[in-house]
Amino acid sequence: MSQAQLYQWAAQIRSHMRHLTKPQALVLAAFSLGIALSRRCTLSLVAETLGALGKADTVERRLQRWIANTRIDVPVSLGFWARWVLGSLIEGPVFLLVDETKLGPWLGVMVVGVAYRRRCIPLAWRCYRPDAYPPEGQVQLIAALLHRVQPALPAGCQPVVEADRGIGTSPALVRMVMALGWYYLFRVQGTTRMRTADGPEMALRDKVRRGKHWSGVGQVFKDAGWLETRIHLIWKRRYDQPWCLITNAPHLTGRAYAYRAWQEQSFRDLKRGGWHWNRSQVRLPDHADRLVLILAVAYAWVLTLGTIVIRTRALRRHLTRGRRRTYSVFRLGLRYLSHLTYARSPVCFGLLFIPYQPFG
Repeated sequence: MSQAQLYQWAAQIRSHMRHLTKPQALVLAAFSLGIALSRRCTLSLVAETLGALGKADTVERRLQRWIANTRIDVPVSLGFWARWVLGSLIEGPVFLLVDETKLGPWLGVMVVGVAYRRRCIPLAWRCYRPDAYPPEGQVQLIAALLHRVQPALPAGCQPVVEADRGIGTSPALVRMVMALGWYYLFRVQGTTRMRTADGPEMALRDKVRRGKHWSGVGQVFKDAGWLETRIHLIWKRRYDQPWCLITNAPHLTGRAYAYRAWQEQSFRDLKRGGWHWNRSQVRLPDHADRLVLILAVAYAWVLTLGTIVIRTRALRRHLTRGRRRTYSVFRLGLRYLSHLTYARSPVCFGLLFIPYQPFG
């Protein structure tokens, strides 16, 4: 990347993240470009792709200082970042996916992201040591992340929050999402007790047989005083256990829970399938929070490039073969970036997301 392109990307970042100084925006731009170009987040490897900024050792020290800079306020940054991403999302319902990922025994990360084309763009997160979980507990941790996203939502937007059974089996979390005026679609443990107006009390998993599905209105969470909800039970033959889903959204079917798997795909992209975050030596939680911001910026930009490929027939023909698209929007973005780099073609800097909704 040329110095002119680097400054163009830095200007774009600062126009949306106005709390950053010009030098801070420049390093964020350089770092995110270096990650996308090197497909690594190891600082020394990233620095080697940024000759426009100087010698590799000098650039590496600049990257280290940025990650350690306490003047870059992560909560404030997340607010600006969420506004930028959600403001770049062209229409469509918003599905917020909540999950935790771990980097070995040294780092845990709770992430809230927005579902997009079988991927998930991180919007808010918090890093911590697995042996020093945030003292406020899981529900309040997730609540804080959702509150950071809330001001960035379009006017009148009522998002759907999805979580797996390790997180979703929580009446406190259900009530918190309802207090926000949002929808939830949570998978819960099959042993969770349920009751309906015309049936006996039983475990959710006992209500459906393999190869069948059941939907209805009932109550769950007996120990929490029963909570009124819609219930979707789906047991596909190839699965050992059923999906036991609860929601307050009358327009959603159980199939919409398939969005949650998109976050797992994004974790894979951020780790071994893309940025190799799992090999990062940045292990202090506050430093890791800033690193994830850089990873997210690089990731969202590459997804934008992939979106351009999907929406442009000539690019699809050039970068793929056959009529059927076999590559993810992330992989297509990486291919397009390689093409732009070697062809020395103009690069599109900015974010643009045009979603599609395969699940009802």
